[in-house]
Amino acid sequence: MYYKKSLKTILFLFVILAMALSACGTADETEAPVVSAPEEQEGQVEEGPAEVAATEKPSGHIVVWGWQSALVDTIEASGVLADFNAEFPDIEVEFLITDPADVYTNLPLAFTAGEGLPDVALVENSHLAQLVHMGGGAGLMDLSDRVAPYIDKMNAYKWTDCTLDGKYYCLPWDSGPVVMYYRRDVFEAAGLPTEPEDVSAAIADFEDYFEACQTIKEETGAYCFAHNKANNFGRLFEILLWEQGLGYYDLDTGEVIVDSPGNVATLELLSRFWEADLTSDNLAWTDPWYQELGTVAIEDEPIATIIEAAWMEVFMKGWIAPGTAGLWGVAEMPSVTGDGSRASNDGGSVFVIPAQAPNPEAAWAFVEFCLGREESQLKMFEISGFIPSLETTYTDEIFDSPNDFFAGQVTFSLYADIVQRIPSAGIYGPSYDMMNGSVTNAIQSFAAGTVSAEEALQGAAAEIISNLE
Repeated sequence: MYYKKSLKTILFLFVILAMALSACGTADETEAPVVSAPEEQEGQVEEGPAEVAATEKPSGHIVVWGWQSALVDTIEASGVLADFNAEFPDIEVEFLITDPADVYTNLPLAFTAGEGLPDVALVENSHLAQLVHMGGGAGLMDLSDRVAPYIDKMNAYKWTDCTLDGKYYCLPWDSGPVVMYYRRDVFEAAGLPTEPEDVSAAIADFEDYFEACQTIKEETGAYCFAHNKANNFGRLFEILLWEQGLGYYDLDTGEVIVDSPGNVATLELLSRFWEADLTSDNLAWTDPWYQELGTVAIEDEPIATIIEAAWMEVFMKGWIAPGTAGLWGVAEMPSVTGDGSRASNDGGSVFVIPAQAPNPEAAWAFVEFCLGREESQLKMFEISGFIPSLETTYTDEIFDSPNDFFAGQVTFSLYADIVQRIPSAGIYGPSYDMMNGSVTNAIQSFAAGTVSAEEALQGAAAEIISNLE
């Protein structure tokens, strides 16, 4: 038949060409192997080994470290784990449930020992840079080539703590866009706007915020927000720094900027609310704080606002203040500088793979499946409520759905808009715990009235620099 003759001709020419190329090599080159024609089949050529390898999927067992709410209550409960098992039936996934603090203690120990390592670890952004910088990046697998298709698809600021010397060591999961939650009923009783768009316009900067808080206190007796003095751990201070692209250190030079003019002005700004008695002294994540957030009756003077990340919605409706459904609204956070950014971050998480992971190929398959696919991210978002870092998910209809807890307001689209405007900031750096500890002590000293804001932050900067030497 004609196609058989053509095939023989092609194969013969292929052999001659290979021999000719071999003859053209220099004497120093390794002699090219003789190319044999594949055995003729009826209408087909036998598939080569390279083609078979290209279709092979990773297999084996992987261990994933993380906490219950993320691994079991989200990845497993959303069906994403089942989807992964269906596509990669030869990979067995074992979840090892652990607290975040244990991850940050045990992972460095495993790096050093070279054993007991997971294949994948869930890490909060606040601790990511510390792991990335350990050993100059030696502890984590360089994922640069693998994450290349996702760099432009993820929130840009999320890569800041993930990179070192131009290399990428993580794939982002969720982000923490900050907003201002406010009580509609308290605002109404104070004669202030109550609709989200109107609130965002009326409280555009912190001068507006200060005046609104004064009005709320005068008209209702309620405090504007909680800002403890004696045990203040600097979370709101960090949020306001992040909004301005400031932080504890300069991203470009690594220079400590804790006592920069912008940082000092930010701390002095917060002190105005203390001095005017506009804030409660309740410490976040304690019973009195839960109570003021969950108070229903306006005569009991509930807290009027809280500036926090989008993940706070999950906690408010889940267990902190479920009885307040319909009483809250969500507005953009006010700008510190008047005409500056109104976007900031708090929190967020990523997946990393240790450099000595027992099964790195299967580990990457799992990470990419969970975090790089829109379908997976949307399934997890629907059940968890944590905003995906993957921006290509934001066009899904779920982001336009009304939120009953916020009186029917469409909140997800607001979060998605804000998260794409978050600037990079030098806060979650490789020495974050140490820097935050020094700044926390400085804020508490300043709040106690023993030093000025400038003196407090100068002391913190000196302590940090000394610790870094």
